[in-house]
Amino acid sequence: MGQRQESTCGDAAFKDILETAEIWLSKGRTCALATVIQTWGSAPRPVGSHLLIDNTGHFEGSVSGGCVEGEVVTEALDALEDGRARMLEFGVADETAWQVGLSCGGRIIVRVEPLQDGNWLSKLNKLRRSRKPACRMIDLTTGADQIIEPEESAGLPAHQDALNTGFRSGRSVRVHNANGLDTFFNFFTPAVRLVAIGAVHISQALTPIARTAGFDLSIIDPRTAFASPERFRHVSLIPEWPEEVFTKAPLDPHTALIAVTHDPKIDDPALLAALTTDCFYVGALGSRKTHAKRLDRLAEAGASPALLDRIKAPIGLNIGATTPAEIAVAIMAEIIQELRGPKPRKEVG
Repeated sequence: MGQRQESTCGDAAFKDILETAEIWLSKGRTCALATVIQTWGSAPRPVGSHLLIDNTGHFEGSVSGGCVEGEVVTEALDALEDGRARMLEFGVADETAWQVGLSCGGRIIVRVEPLQDGNWLSKLNKLRRSRKPACRMIDLTTGADQIIEPEESAGLPAHQDALNTGFRSGRSVRVHNANGLDTFFNFFTPAVRLVAIGAVHISQALTPIARTAGFDLSIIDPRTAFASPERFRHVSLIPEWPEEVFTKAPLDPHTALIAVTHDPKIDDPALLAALTTDCFYVGALGSRKTHAKRLDRLAEAGASPALLDRIKAPIGLNIGATTPAEIAVAIMAEIIQELRGPKPRKEVG
């Protein structure tokens, strides 16, 4: 077990650690991977966070925002020497808690493993690049691991509940079950995308908010007068018809789509595509009267009442927003609520 670490926390430069690990291994670099597998109290980094260390002590990522990295790097170098994984626990006394960024009495457990085989990394990264959810399931007693896709959960009855829950939430978790199994589920879900149909004033206000919230934003508008680099800087701007874009970059359940052009020729096909590909959020700008006409058009195009009920319109949380910036805030709040908020339970019987 690791010793208490009381170094000062610092900022870490976060890269795609697993992609970096695969590159390092392909170049013959010897490296170890540290992963936060459990936390108590207020931890600086969530469960599932990674730190990658090579045999020179160079590292990328973070398991604590800089608080315990020094001790983890030392243990990683030892793991590379003896080839064995180890579990490190870091606890913090009340008088030193503020120094390391953990709450009084807080603890974190970090697993450090030498990366001796890159096969699981290659498989996992391939799934991630394809925007497919995946889980690395590790038996913490034996060290055995496997990469699981959502459709494979049913074939693992001992772990099915944990897998189903994790694939829905995307949250990594350590589970001790009734059979005495000690398992870590490291979930990887695709980055959340926000697709805005319409290079309009609301999209301009939305751009910095979405970026700050960590969304991968794309703005689509075939009207080149609107979709100009001068009006939209530092954002993916696509001056094409939405249906053409979606053939090259399909929508998926990890995508939110908003239609804000007020032009049915542009908005309607995009809304139909979002509904039929199960985007987690679909919203459209306009008054209730405008939306009623929209629903009639979409119904004529073949959308069922159940699909049409999924459209959030008028778009955004009802906070009395009037300006483009306020409307953008209301839209992002509603999207985040749909993504992170509690889901209603289905009635049984």
